[in-house]
Amino acid sequence: MRILAGQIALETKLFFRRKDELFWNLAFPMFFMVLYGLIYGSTMWGDILAIEYMFPGIIVMALMVNGIMVTATVFVEERGKGIYRRLSLTPLKRQTIIGAQILHRYIVTLVQTLLLLAVGVFAFKVNIVGNYFFFWLILTFGSLCFLSIGFALATVIRSTRSATPICMIAFFMMLFLGGIFFPTNIMPDFLVVISKALPSTHLNDALRLVVIEGAGPGAVWLELLAVGGWFVVSLGLSIKFFRWE
Repeated sequence: MRILAGQIALETKLFFRRKDELFWNLAFPMFFMVLYGLIYGSTMWGDILAIEYMFPGIIVMALMVNGIMVTATVFVEERGKGIYRRLSLTPLKRQTIIGAQILHRYIVTLVQTLLLLAVGVFAFKVNIVGNYFFFWLILTFGSLCFLSIGFALATVIRSTRSATPICMIAFFMMLFLGGIFFPTNIMPDFLVVISKALPSTHLNDALRLVVIEGAGPGAVWLELLAVGGWFVVSLGLSIKFFRWE
């Protein structure tokens, strides 16, 4: 446990030294929150504010930026520099390295979400109808899911040069097919089938039901089951195929 805590502290120190990570994890989602808030802040879609409908999608996008784009690319870059090859000569186990990074990035996720909540609620009058504890629980499921997907991608990416293109393909596929910024029912039927298999779709639906309709566990258990399934499979692949170099 002490080794894990030390590794988390190290990852946190490195995070604050990487200006690009600070931008993508904190500034980038905030930019979209402010942008959409200024554009749609007073617009009504039916009986809800447009920004309230889009708010869960912005959170899901932030989770994917942290979990897929940043996690996978940074991990591949550090592996390419031989950092993990040197760590393999220490008592650190692969489970400890992956676990420390997941917990560190989960903390980053909480900071992301608190900032988005603060801007959404106080600047653009976003109203979360549902229970905040249940909101946090769904957020945790989603964060762990995308982080494990990011590590799973890192295990199959062979070079630093190919990391960004591969991660961008995964990110944008889940972004645009996940119903985050527009409903999936306007897609062609074959894309709807793909959309229903993506974790971003299920996470977005779950968060939207809680935020807008105040739904409880009974209404979103299928979505959480799907997200949890992605997490378990991706984490298993990450550990099984982890490479030190």
